[in-house]
Formats: sequence, C-alpha cells, structure tokens
Amino acid sequence: MDQDMVGFLHAHPLLQGVPDHELAAAAAKMDTIVYAVGESIIKEGSVGHDALFIVDGTVQVYTRNLIGRPVFLAELGSGDIVGEIALLLHERRSASIRARSEVTVLRLEREAFAALAKASPMFHGSLQMSAEIRYVHALLRKASIWSAIPDSELRGLAEITVRRPFARGDVIIREGEKTEQLFLITAGRFEVRSRGKRKAILGTGDYFGELVLLADIDPMDTVIALEDGELLLTGKAEFTYILQQYPPVLIQFAEVIRIRWPDLQLSEPYAAMIAAQEQTLHSTRVKSSNTAFHRDIFEGRWVEVLFGLGGVFLLTTLLAIFLKQPIWNYAALLMGAFVGPVSFVVYLRNSQLLGFRPGKLIFVFLASALVAIPMAWNLERIWLFSSSAEASFSSIRIPLAVALIEEIAKLVICGWMIWRRRYRFLMDAIVFGAAAGMGFAAVETVLYGWTQLTHHSGNMLGVIWARALFSPFGHGTWTAIAAAGIWFGLIGTHRRVLLAVGLPILSVTLHTLWNYDMTTGHWHILIMLLIGVLGLYVLYLLMRTGQSEEQQALVRINPILDEACFNSEFEDIDGSGECTERRSSSLLYCEACDTQSPPNARYCARCGQSLRLRRSDFTA
Repeated sequence: MDQDMVGFLHAHPLLQGVPDHELAAAAAKMDTIVYAVGESIIKEGSVGHDALFIVDGTVQVYTRNLIGRPVFLAELGSGDIVGEIALLLHERRSASIRARSEVTVLRLEREAFAALAKASPMFHGSLQMSAEIRYVHALLRKASIWSAIPDSELRGLAEITVRRPFARGDVIIREGEKTEQLFLITAGRFEVRSRGKRKAILGTGDYFGELVLLADIDPMDTVIALEDGELLLTGKAEFTYILQQYPPVLIQFAEVIRIRWPDLQLSEPYAAMIAAQEQTLHSTRVKSSNTAFHRDIFEGRWVEVLFGLGGVFLLTTLLAIFLKQPIWNYAALLMGAFVGPVSFVVYLRNSQLLGFRPGKLIFVFLASALVAIPMAWNLERIWLFSSSAEASFSSIRIPLAVALIEEIAKLVICGWMIWRRRYRFLMDAIVFGAAAGMGFAAVETVLYGWTQLTHHSGNMLGVIWARALFSPFGHGTWTAIAAAGIWFGLIGTHRRVLLAVGLPILSVTLHTLWNYDMTTGHWHILIMLLIGVLGLYVLYLLMRTGQSEEQQALVRINPILDEACFNSEFEDIDGSGECTERRSSSLLYCEACDTQSPPNARYCARCGQSLRLRRSDFTA
C-alpha cells in the first residue's frame, strides 16, 4: 500500500519535482481511511490536526451562515485536498465535509504535512494561495450581502478580495476622509461614531463604506475597532461591476442607505439604474414575498392565548355561578376583562413580520391604561358629567365629546412612542395603537364589571361576557386606526395628508356612533355590529398595506429571502436532526434594534444590520 501511496503522491500535480524519498517519507506517515456515504469527515469549528488527500469518491463541503442555515461551498473528488486551510492559515476548520459517496482518503498529520510543504515550495505556495481563496470564498458565501451573486462570480471576487486584520482601537474610516472600498466584517465588533456620538455597533456580517461608493461623498461617520477583528476589503472597480451586473444587490445596498440616511440621494449611474430596475423587480418580489410570508389566520400564538384565557374565563364563570363565592366573581371579572384585549393584541403582533419584543407591547398596554383611564375619567367628569341632566347619550354632543376625550387620552403614550422612535413601518403604529386601546378597554371593563358586581354577580357576568365578545369591535380597533393616521402624518408625504387627517376623524366617528343611542333593542345591537364590522374592515385594509410595506422592505434588503436550504439532502446536515425544521420556525431577533425578523432573513429591514443566530432565538 505504501507504493500505491507514493504513486498517488508522485502523480499529484502539486507534488511534481518532490524527491521520491520525501514522498516515501510522507507516505510512511499516512493513514488510509474509508468513509461511508453520508459520513462526516470534518466538522466546522473543530481544531485541525491533519489534511486529507482524496484518493477516490466525492465529498461535499458546506458551512453555516450567520443565521444557522446550511450553505453549499463545493463538491470535491479524486486528487483534491481538504483540511489544509486549518493547517496553512492556523484557523479552526472553516467548513464541514461529508462523504457524498464512499470515499477513500490519505490522512497526513500536521508535522508530516509541514515537512512535505517544506520539501516542495510549489506545493506549499499553490496550496497557500488556494487555501486563502477558498477561505475567503467561504466567508463571502456566509455574508448574505452577496447572496444574490452566482457562485462562479463569487469565486472570482474571492480571488481579488483582501483579508485584513485590525487591532482594537484602530480607526478604519475617519469622518470626512474619503476611502473607496467596501469593508465587510468577518470577525470582531466595530463602533460607528458621528460628530463624537455613537451611532451603531457593527458585527460579523455587517459592512460599511458603501456610502462613499454609492453617493460619491466623503464619509459621514468614523468607524473604530472595539476589539481585534478582521475585514474583507472590496475595491471600487469590483464593487461597481457587481452592482451593474446584479441589480438585486444594488437595490439591497440602496435600501440600507435609505434606512441609515433617509434624505440622501445616490449618485449617477446608480440612481438611474435603481429607477430602471425598480419596476421590473417590484412585481416579482412582492409575489415571492406573498408566497413566503402567507400566514393562515389561525396560525400563531394568539390562538393558544385565546383558547387558554377563554377556557379559564369560562371555568371561572361556571364556578362563580354554581359556587357563588366572591373569589370566583373576582377571577371571572379579571379574566373576562383581559381575554379579548390580550388575544386581539397578540393576533395583531402575530400578523407583523418585523415586530418588537412583547415587553414593549406590555408597557404600552399597561401604561396607556394607567394614564388614559384617569385622564379620560377626570376630563369627562369635569366637562361632561358634572350635571346629571347633561349626561345623555341620546344627544350626539355627549358621545362625540366622550370619543374625542378617550381617543386623545389613549393616544398619549402610543403617539409619544411613534413620534419619539420614528417607527418605520405602518404595522408598528397599528400594533402599538391596538395595544394602547385594548389596555384602556381592559381596565374600563374591570371598572364596569366592578360597578355591576356591587349589585348582583349575574349582572356583572353578563356585562363582562358582552364586553369580551364585542372587544375586537371597540377601543383597540379605533385607536389602531387613529395611530395609523398619526404615522401617516409623521412620514410627511403630501399624498398621505388625507389619511393623516381622515383616519383619526374616522376613529372618533366610529367611537361616537358606537356610544350614540340612536335606537334601542335589537336595532341598537345591529347598528353596533355594523359599526364594529366597518372598523375592522378599515383596520384590515390598513394591515394589508402595512404587511405589504414590510414584505417589500424585507425582500429589498434580502434578495433571496424565500430561499430554502440549498438541498433537501442537507435537512439533517450534521446528524443532529435540527438543521431546518426547528431553526426555520424560530424568529430571529436583531441585536442592534431588538426586533424580530422572519427566520430566512439575513438583514434586518428595520435598521439594516446583519442578523445572527443566538441561543435565545431557539426559544423566542
């Protein structure tokens, strides 16, 4: 077998000219290993102690990108070498390798590999260059900013991309000093500062320098290394070529600039290129995003919340009726007050692709109740109900005044958050508006029920059940509509002035008609139902607009957002059984803005930064 090894090594193109005794010495230290189909040969992240010469069979090389999804790198066969990157570049294994067929390899330990490399400068030099290109290619494939580029082009880009380490405290870009390179972060954290103030912290997968290349202006920020790290540098000529050849990549960069510098205009020829491609790509992207993000109305945690809280509410109601103990009356009162509002808010949040963490919604829900209820109660008592003779809802003046007071009170917290944070998406205003309105509704129901409880528990239960069933028609819907109007007003486009004015007016009108005693009996209930359905229909239209806006933003910044794993064979790529099904069902949370994104997204459509898989994402 040693003679077979020597013959194989002697015939290898990279080992031409190596003396036979050196090849014999290397062969003496080699082991022959046979791997079965599907068997793991090298695992990414492990420490490399050897290199493998493939004698027979084929292997697949793959890695995982920043969100944990498998990425195919290459298929190698007889004569190829694997595992050399870790030995030559002194890095951990940069990719995983498994046998596609039965594979026979020659295993060479680090010391013997070093001796062979020393004996053949051509072998060492060629492998060094090949290892560097393959290593950079793997880094570029992991970086989703290049995800729309064919692999053949990416390999060419890897050959001319410079990999450069940086130390903590190094200034990469200085504000006002022009540099014509794109910097892609492969390791470390970098601070972005503008006028002495921190703007952002960038990490692996993020990039900077695109502003100078696309807008032809001097850098507006300073970028400093917060720790030792590594960057991939792409020159202006290569960057320009890629954008000209692949419009989705250009639009991806343009979307990030729109997020970071909303008022900035791109220079030519990029502005004209984007205008030419926008219409072409729009219909395709919206169609694909609708397919990728279509959600069944009964999908999501809101159903669990509804049945969970609803079941407890029903149980406490039955206990209150049959046991006639005060504690069950109080329990039914609290559960009934919150089951509808909480389920409604959870449903709207479930409908949002780019939602915030639940803590922010809980804050708005509770804060609005604590602020709006006392505010509305005091204003109504002082201005409207100081004289009992004036407190008639059969006159339009009282319902209108109540609607104005309560809608303004509910919008204090929600409107402040929308204005202060400059929330980017319409769905933000809708969800936070609904949370504010439903917080108000829940506490109002508790107060109404408590009033009835002092007279008779049966009256209280009737009131609570009626308000629970009608809760989607009321406060949450009205305030969501009004908050959407505020959002349209803040984005400042003339075309949406009518919406900015009309939606709050519609909200107050619906609220007024809901309270207005136009008639009694069954007709009154029918009119309330019609008003409620109209409000929900308007909310539905706003949600469609908001969801479409989120989808388009996601697809602009993630050109292959709906891409599945590169091959169904790799659904259990490492034998753990956890490759796609579990991970693809987990939402991703952006470390920069702490908001959620769909599981296939690579970049956050809210702040433009790279998404990275974290342990907490599995249980979010």
